[in-house]
Amino acid sequence: MLLTTVIFLAATLLGGWAFVLLGQRGLDNLSVILSFGGAFIIGMCFLHLVPESFSASAFAGVWVLAGFLVQGLLEYLSKGIEHGHFHAHEHDEHCDSGFQWNRLPWAALASLALHAALESMPVMDHSHHVHHEGHVHGPLALNMIDWGLVVGLVLHKVPVAMVLMAMMIEQHVPRRTAWIVLIAFGLSPLVGMLAFEGLFHNLPHDVALVFPAWMQALVVGILLHIGTTVLFEAGDGHAFNRKKFVATCVGVGVSLLAFL
Repeated sequence: MLLTTVIFLAATLLGGWAFVLLGQRGLDNLSVILSFGGAFIIGMCFLHLVPESFSASAFAGVWVLAGFLVQGLLEYLSKGIEHGHFHAHEHDEHCDSGFQWNRLPWAALASLALHAALESMPVMDHSHHVHHEGHVHGPLALNMIDWGLVVGLVLHKVPVAMVLMAMMIEQHVPRRTAWIVLIAFGLSPLVGMLAFEGLFHNLPHDVALVFPAWMQALVVGILLHIGTTVLFEAGDGHAFNRKKFVATCVGVGVSLLAFL
């Protein structure tokens, strides 16, 4: 869990640093990055998470639908930051009056944090471990990490962090405060992983056996909502062009190489 936390935090900080370094150039190429990541995530879902979760539980489909609906609600609160939407605020006389905490998009931040926590819950793979056997988890238990999901989430977090940093800078949030917020967002997956561990080890034996599959299916619904929106939504930043098509094909190809 320690290793995955460091990886997710590093990916988040990388996205923030990429915007600071590249500025508008980074946002101009964001659709290509999102297309690659979205295609990889969809491939990962159908080649990895869906087969595992559906083979372990007959109710996996219900959890996929639940994840799809939950993500719809989260995107209503975040205004679509998860798939690259960036809504500039209108500048007025208050912009020069100094920073105020109410300028932070608290609903969007809470939505992003919950999204990051939920999608990270099944990162530690318990599907081959018997509940309450007393196995040792260790901070670097590499054999218990679902590396396919980790890679997919990293590809998702970097552009989200870019958009989040861009939004905060555009709303005149001081750089130091923006980095603190980004660090807090980068640590959100830890909350999800800890919640998963707490639930898993306190559930009845028969429920614990299928709980990892349920959480995998929930994440499938969340990620399919994100991936399909990135690839197929029309409008600014989502027009399907040659660069996006190539990035999509590369993303699918990489997922085939990784999971077949």
